[in-house]
Amino acid sequence: MPGPSLHHAQVFYPASQEARARAFYAGQLRLVEIPRLIEGSGRPGLWFQAGSGQVHLSVEDDLHLHPRRHFALRVADLDEIAGRLRAGGVRFEDADPIPGWRRVYCFDPFGNKIELDEIP
Repeated sequence: MPGPSLHHAQVFYPASQEARARAFYAGQLRLVEIPRLIEGSGRPGLWFQAGSGQVHLSVEDDLHLHPRRHFALRVADLDEIAGRLRAGGVRFEDADPIPGWRRVYCFDPFGNKIELDEIP
């Protein structure tokens, strides 16, 4: 039996910032927005497909973030996506090296940290 796999990551954004969230997650990261399974719950949010997993964004007033809190996306070409994001003004942070793959951190417009991993 296979072990657990990532189903989704939950991150937060301030109220009425859906356009900025879509511009980053769909526009810059090029994730596909998908319907939320809990529409009509009274809780605003957006969901995006990320490979076989998902990224769920929910409205939250308190965006205090722990400096190590993040989620990771596996990418095919780190140079291409990092170059595109840098050209769009996205903030980056170096990641400690891990033998066998390349990685870097970037931040969405709300301060959520995202690890981008290129793993052969």
